Amino acid sequence: MKAAIVLMGSCALASMASGQAMFAPYMPGDLGADLLVDEAVTGGSDLNVDNGIAAFAAWELTGLFNPGDEVSLTGVVLPLWANNPDSDATQNTQNGTFTIEIYGLGGGGNPNQYGGLADETLLGSADVDFGLAGTGVFVAGAMFDSPIDFVADSTGFVMRVRSTGAFRLKNGPQPSSARRINLNSGNRVGNEGAQYTNFTIAGTVIPAPTTVALLGLGGLAASGRRRASH
Repeated sequence: MKAAIVLMGSCALASMASGQAMFAPYMPGDLGADLLVDEAVTGGSDLNVDNGIAAFAAWELTGLFNPGDEVSLTGVVLPLWANNPDSDATQNTQNGTFTIEIYGLGGGGNPNQYGGLADETLLGSADVDFGLAGTGVFVAGAMFDSPIDFVADSTGFVMRVRSTGAFRLKNGPQPSSARRINLNSGNRVGNEGAQYTNFTIAGTVIPAPTTVALLGLGGLAASGRRRASH
């Protein structure tokens, strides 16, 4: 795979030799105009994952599209605390490789609520390298080398974040579309101030044929009502 060039703000950053995407300080517009969620901001409390992986580092997002739509997720922005050097593995974000995992919501009893790992399907994942330990508190963005493509089984998905190093995310402030859950059980976790995290997620949605047909019928009905009123 060729090394990809990703434009982030005023800098052109090359992927590593493996061709893997890399996080960079994010500026609005870096991920393009197609954003499913655009909320990334620092502030609020902290979520520390000192071993890089935890069931509670997962978030449920709903109301983004319709069942049957074709969805393509192309990038992500994370609110990170990375003040300390890479050697600090406690309450810090270390250099390493993040993995963004996307799970469906349609396998449990409620088609628009995550039912737990036993009921839901991993729809895809993307790896993104991070090499900015010691930079500070900032929002870090990256385009995926390959999009995460799937046909929606509900109106949203669960995003799980893990890394080969420790990481620390900023929670809040509300409002936020992403509510934190336990990936294994599906239960919501965190107190009121730490239940939400503000992400930006880039992607596109192609409506299912039935959705397009319903929209077309709605337009014809509206046109008929307008003609009848004249």
